[in-house]
Amino acid sequence: MKVFLYDTNLILSSRIKSQLRNLNAELVKKEDVGKDTVALINLEAPKALELIKELKEKGAKVIGYCGHKNLTLIEEAKKLGVDEVVPNSSVAGDLKTLLG
Repeated sequence: MKVFLYDTNLILSSRIKSQLRNLNAELVKKEDVGKDTVALINLEAPKALELIKELKEKGAKVIGYCGHKNLTLIEEAKKLGVDEVVPNSSVAGDLKTLLG
């Protein structure tokens, strides 16, 4: 599985990368994103919302994550076409289920 990760939170991204390694996922750069890629985007990271449209145009499945109380950000991401928005705890805790 190819995964593109965009997150500026070093602690959270480290936990996600560790899980991805355990799942034998291939981390790819933005240039290599395609229809066979799942993009994990921390919606609270700078310029995250701008990435959604670009990644969707490349055919990626986009999963956004943020604090569960950040309702305005969640709605904005949905309007921009994100496939799914989940709380930070879902990506930090059990990526296997999320990426299914």
